[in-house]
Amino acid sequence: MAKLTAKQVDGVLDTTSTQEVTGQKTFSSAQAFTGRDQSIVLAGGFMYWVTDPTVLNQHGNTRIHFINGQMFVEVYDRNWMAI
Repeated sequence: MAKLTAKQVDGVLDTTSTQEVTGQKTFSSAQAFTGRDQSIVLAGGFMYWVTDPTVLNQHGNTRIHFINGQMFVEVYDRNWMAI
């Protein structure tokens, strides 16, 4: 019997038990995690909180990033500004 990989079976993701994933993932494009009111987008070393995951530079969006161990938080209002 051939073993099926998880990508071939609908609904195979187990969301009720503890899981551990090792290794490193590299994404070639932005990754969005959608929520009811806001979404989180990971792109270009930034973590964005947005209302529309297709528009990162939108009034009121926020983002964080790290430089030399320091965390910077910014909000978009015609440009990214530190808060």
